[in-house]
Amino acid sequence: MDEIDTGTVSSAINALQAQGYSVRRTPGPQQREQSFAFVLHQPGMPRALVGPARSTVFAAWASAQEHAEQAEGAPATANPGPFFAAELPAAALDVSIIASRFGVDIATAERQVQQLRQQSVFLSATHQVNVQLIKAPFGQDLGDVAWLSIKRRDREVIRDWRDLQAIKNAIVGPEHEGFELYPAESRLVDTANQFHLFVFMDRRVRMPVGFVDREVTGTAEAMAVGARQREPREGA
Repeated sequence: MDEIDTGTVSSAINALQAQGYSVRRTPGPQQREQSFAFVLHQPGMPRALVGPARSTVFAAWASAQEHAEQAEGAPATANPGPFFAAELPAAALDVSIIASRFGVDIATAERQVQQLRQQSVFLSATHQVNVQLIKAPFGQDLGDVAWLSIKRRDREVIRDWRDLQAIKNAIVGPEHEGFELYPAESRLVDTANQFHLFVFMDRRVRMPVGFVDREVTGTAEAMAVGARQREPREGA
């Protein structure tokens, strides 16, 4: 086995720290003995991004290096991942702060905090996804549904279907079906550039509408039939 160049490792860690990375024991209820994860916090980020749990500090730094390289090399049209589990800041769960910020009473703020505590949060370099499980809303035969609340971290609009499909694949799975809801105007909620997908947790569930067979084409195939299309993303 080749010896590790400690000088190179130290330089790499220093470079990662300059980008806002650090390593700490895995936070939250899933904390295990000898479990570590990288944490990324940069100016302008609403909350820290927490990487996957690793068994050693060195492995956590290696995971940080991989994340930094992926973020640096990702083109603008790339998938909006990878995603890592994150934690909500304490202020997001503070009833008094929420009541003051949104101008609601304490009881309403307490309900909002209770809902937030039921959610898992995932961050990538470009997107945040809050996930809440809905218990069998269509009956036991179809099972539970994951409610994905999705926003860009720069708060801009999302309107590329491919982004939403990639997020669904990354958070729940590529063979799980989901849907967007276009509600009756009487119950419309439109207050932010935040988008919602509802995804069946049972990968066997299929919607009784939509295309049956897969067909994905690129620019040349579309032009041949008088249509316009982008090239498929890598892995699509």
